[in-house]
Amino acid sequence: MAAQYTTFGSYVLFKETLSCELGHLYRAGRLGKNALEGTVWLLVFDGDSMPASELAGAASKVEQIATVLKAGNVATGVRLDVVNGVPALAWDYLPGRPLAEVFARVQEEGFPIPVDNALLILEKLALALSAALAVDVGGSNLVHGFLHPALVTVTNDGEAVVAGLGLGDALLESLDDETVRRRCAPYLAPEVLTSRAPTPRADVYSLGAILYQLMTGSPLPADPAERAETVSAARLAYEDEPVPQDIMAVLSRSLAERPEERFSSAADFKKELDKLLYGGAYSPTTFNLALFMDRLFRNDIEIEEKERLEEKSLDVTPYLRPEPEPVVMPLNDEIETSPASGSGGGRGKGLWIAVGAVVVVAIAAGAFFFAGRSSGPPAVPTPTAEQLAAQKEAQQKQVEALVQQQVAELMQQREDEIRKELMNRQVEIDKLQKQLQQVQKSSRSKAQAKKEQERIQKQIAAAKEAKRKQEEALAEERRKAEEKARQALAATPTPTAAMRAPTPVPTRAAPPTPQGVQRNQFVPATEVDTRPVVLRQEPVVWPRSAVRSRRHGVIILSVTVDARGTVTGVKILRADEKGFGIPEAATAAARKYIFKPATKDGVKVTSTATVTIPYAFKPQP
Repeated sequence: MAAQYTTFGSYVLFKETLSCELGHLYRAGRLGKNALEGTVWLLVFDGDSMPASELAGAASKVEQIATVLKAGNVATGVRLDVVNGVPALAWDYLPGRPLAEVFARVQEEGFPIPVDNALLILEKLALALSAALAVDVGGSNLVHGFLHPALVTVTNDGEAVVAGLGLGDALLESLDDETVRRRCAPYLAPEVLTSRAPTPRADVYSLGAILYQLMTGSPLPADPAERAETVSAARLAYEDEPVPQDIMAVLSRSLAERPEERFSSAADFKKELDKLLYGGAYSPTTFNLALFMDRLFRNDIEIEEKERLEEKSLDVTPYLRPEPEPVVMPLNDEIETSPASGSGGGRGKGLWIAVGAVVVVAIAAGAFFFAGRSSGPPAVPTPTAEQLAAQKEAQQKQVEALVQQQVAELMQQREDEIRKELMNRQVEIDKLQKQLQQVQKSSRSKAQAKKEQERIQKQIAAAKEAKRKQEEALAEERRKAEEKARQALAATPTPTAAMRAPTPVPTRAAPPTPQGVQRNQFVPATEVDTRPVVLRQEPVVWPRSAVRSRRHGVIILSVTVDARGTVTGVKILRADEKGFGIPEAATAAARKYIFKPATKDGVKVTSTATVTIPYAFKPQP
């Protein structure tokens, strides 16, 4: 096992995920003193003509930005290391795939990205770049400057994470190489290719370039002169028809040749994209994006889960750098003496030190002996009422945890079965929608086409209804599991006298021994292996005053999800409208969401997730 991995500085390279013009991207382990500190993405900038000195010089800037910038779709734990002159960027690992690999797999499998998923990925990237604008760097707002698909991760649970903030100026120096320039140019604004000066409007262009590739399946031409005509003729890879006009309007403006004609920033771009996303024509969800990733990388995900279990148990001893040998000082009787003192003086000093040590040990032993004779064995303190109550509460919690663990194990198999059924049902719906689109394009008579459309639409409606019932069944299974846990807990006998016996309270408690991750333990979203994923959404019941308000906007909530997938807490992160009962209605709905819980080291834990609820109240007739 140990011999199959190589190292890069303080990292063990587990698996190469991507090779591109920037270098090589690995899943790697960060080494501590005697164990792995965690798993990271590691992008080693060893590609041809990478500006190593400029990248190395940006290390301090990159790490300062990472300290200040904390946002949901921005990479965390960022660090830039240089090993033998080769720079490498590391950030916290989230199971998923770099966007560059997603693009390649889509081409290879002939499995285009659905429009809703493409728009959702763009929204998350725009959110990351919008958050970066709040950071001041030398008197200017922070921009990315080099939004390349190798620096974007699409996670298995339907998120998108941006890395590389602070490296834009350095990476632009790589454009001196013709090959790098040709391959990176499709993601860069025309003025950046000539001036190499990143700006907020240039980041908007990069967002548009990625949106174009998500929609069409192909990157923009490397030559900016060819792009306008290419964009105007864009067709959806998923449906093989022209890009819808509402999407084309956003795409064209973001890819305008003149910077002043684009959106002013990623934040401006996101506002327009939100109107498009939540205006009613599209229904993006992280669940559907996670489902798409699962279907595209199912085999890879299963292999990775097995590999990561082995990696976590890796004996890192062979990979640790040897500690420098300590300098051994000579003993007193080995020190060279001066002629005045004589050699015997040195030996005598060593002898007195030895005698002194014996005396100290003897005195200590005597003190211990007499202390023991006089005081006797330490008395066991009588526990107070508070200590007894605390012990009883701890015992009760332990019993409850055991009962819930048993119920969870019973639920696990059934839950997995329902999730598979949901996935299969979604595949069926996708196929039927594809058939419906083909019928609409066919040359059949109007009567035949209409009849066929009605038949397929009924099948789609039936499949959606079946999916809805399966989601309700999952929620009902959870409800029954909770009820069973309560009943089992109520039937559990009161702890026996032996269990109630007071435990002697030591005067100095030893520090607790780490026992690993416990079920339902809270773990921050940045530290979990898999984040919570929505399984069932609860429709919002809007107040009449809200419906009549004609307001539109979005509510963004942070929800705490326990190991059972239920929401135990809700916090409002953003509310475009704070009146008419809009935030309260969204919060009430979010409390009823059902999630697939987060996991850490294979254990279901409590963590947080972000819920976005858009609204657009139109005038009532």
